[in-house]
Amino acid sequence: MKSKDTSKTIYSLILSIGGTLGMIAMTWQASERIAMLKNPSTPLNCNLSPVIDCGTVLSNKLAALFGFPNAFIGMILFAMLAIIGIAGLCGVVYTKAFKRVILSLGTILILFSMWFFSASLYSIGKICIFCAVGWIVSIPIFVYSLNDWLKDMNTKGYKKIYVWLNSNKATVLLTWYVVLVCMFLYRFRDYYFN
Repeated sequence: MKSKDTSKTIYSLILSIGGTLGMIAMTWQASERIAMLKNPSTPLNCNLSPVIDCGTVLSNKLAALFGFPNAFIGMILFAMLAIIGIAGLCGVVYTKAFKRVILSLGTILILFSMWFFSASLYSIGKICIFCAVGWIVSIPIFVYSLNDWLKDMNTKGYKKIYVWLNSNKATVLLTWYVVLVCMFLYRFRDYYFN
């Protein structure tokens, strides 16, 4: 019973901390975008280098895919996940149906994050530090949400995936981060290694 409580606490912490960090990053990004709109000639505080350049990212049409800043989507998703995580820490038990909702939010978040990661690398050619925070926290949110959802699946195939993922979460996370860092370093190798 103790291990079950520990895993629920860890999952709730990942949702609440990851959601809060993502929400803060997206809110800050939105405020930088508003500052950029008010005074386009002033460089943003988050323009840290020729590679980490929020101004270039935020002024690109891909940063407002649906006609409004992508940060607004992130703010909503991360806020919802943070609230769900806090509820879990307060003892709320997630039903199977609600776990599907959490997994859906995590899946939307990870798909959008990985799409914008690749768009930043290969289409825009710059990285926004606030987006990076969103990418970093969306990975464990998704992996742990998938793991929690799989735990309740009764079919044999799902159980095998759950057993494997449950014992390899750290490896999955580390591998995912290493792949993203390698993609980043390879894309900007001229800047970092010349």
